[in-house]
Amino acid sequence: DPPAYANGPVQGYRIFCTETATGREQTVEVDGLSYRLEGLKKFTEYTLRFLAYNRYGPGVSSGEVTVTTLSD
Repeated sequence: DPPAYANGPVQGYRIFCTETATGREQTVEVDGLSYRLEGLKKFTEYTLRFLAYNRYGPGVSSGEVTVTTLSD
C-alpha cells in the first residue's frame, strides 16, 4: 500500500533485497504497487525492505521482512 503520510505525490518505490547469508543487496526501482522478484536462489533466505520516494527524496523505509524461497 502507498504510505499513510506522504510529503507530496509518490513517484515510485524502491525494493531492497538482501541475501541474508552473503549480505549481497540489490535495489530495484518500481513504478507500481506490485513487482515480481526473479532470479532468486532456491532454499535461500532474503531480507526485504521497501520505501517510497518523490521529488523531495526518499521516505522512511519499511521494517524488514524475511522470506525463504522454495524449490522451483
